[in-house]
Amino acid sequence: MGAYLRLLRTAGAARLAASSLGVSVAATMIPVSFVLFARQATGSFASASLVLAAFTAGRLLVAPLRGRAVDRTGPAAVLRRVVVPAAATDVAFILAGRAHAHGVILVALGLLSGCFTAPGGTAVRSAWAHILPDGPERRTGFALMSVLGEVSFFAGPLLAGALIAVGSPTLAVAAAAALATAGSLALATAPAVRAVPARESQNAGRLAALHGSAIRYVISTGGLFGFTFGVLDVAWPAFAHSHGSAATAGIFLSLFALGAAIGGLLYGARRHERPAISTYPALCLLAAAGLAPLIAARSLASMAALALLSGLCFAPITTAQVAAVDEVALAAHRAEAYTWLGTIYAAGASIGAAAAGQLITASGDRAAFISASAATAAAAVLAALKRGALNDARSTIAAAER
Repeated sequence: MGAYLRLLRTAGAARLAASSLGVSVAATMIPVSFVLFARQATGSFASASLVLAAFTAGRLLVAPLRGRAVDRTGPAAVLRRVVVPAAATDVAFILAGRAHAHGVILVALGLLSGCFTAPGGTAVRSAWAHILPDGPERRTGFALMSVLGEVSFFAGPLLAGALIAVGSPTLAVAAAAALATAGSLALATAPAVRAVPARESQNAGRLAALHGSAIRYVISTGGLFGFTFGVLDVAWPAFAHSHGSAATAGIFLSLFALGAAIGGLLYGARRHERPAISTYPALCLLAAAGLAPLIAARSLASMAALALLSGLCFAPITTAQVAAVDEVALAAHRAEAYTWLGTIYAAGASIGAAAAGQLITASGDRAAFISASAATAAAAVLAALKRGALNDARSTIAAAER
């Protein structure tokens, strides 16, 4: 754990990690708390699902614009600008729900809440890129972000469920809003975040962050990974249901997250001398190899073990992907490039979830696991075919920014 201890001793690193964890946990509380709060307010799960869908749509549609603003004005300025509107929207959402407002109003407020989501992850990645030297130290920082993300996937839903159990959905929504506000303020005032400079773009085009084939290839693989996880989100519940234990679906997802957290810790603790883009195809292949055994699972116990294994194998690519964006994106557009990665990933996840349902209905859950493994293998093939272009882009950008 020496690599992480050295990282956390870097000035401001511990505050960045703690603040980003708070923002991430708040985000993972939202699905459970929003759905049950809106169900209580409207009496309809159909309306509640539209509220969550509107929140997700608002968050994803505005994400590239938030990333561009981070590039142009610095992350601290963007965080300060969104924290008050975000808190006000959350208060309005709670008041409207308590007053049993029409579902359309809650959907509109859910959309606004998503639009004002604080760019916490983008701010922290930008700060790592500023305070950590390019190379192994920065890769460890990205690995820590991935691990904290997995922790939040455990902690957020559990915390939301506990607050609902002892209080109400209103309490869970309010707690998520308070945690997001506190985390955003802590990041906005952190010296490491305030030190990130605004960057003047040399290319003012609307898609300047996607300039160059290398960054587009990396982000395209993100869409394939998103497809994979969208499929797994449906395939594991279907597998559990077909084996007589629907509740086990949550265990599979948790074991995958646990494996990813352990794998991320191990990967980030190593000293990586080679650029992330050089190892990218091999790590994509490792992720695909970890998923392939899921196709052969025949029991709940074997699937549980394989879910943990697949998380372990998938962890390195989640860190390397962010590091690869850092290497092949222009510095003036790096934050926006991060957000495009998340947006394309989420789009892939939506397509994957929809495709999984059709595959399971037509051919059973094994077909869904085959498609998940195939999507990740396709990412490995794409990265291998474009290895030369990716390495050339990394060298060109590194030389230009020296």
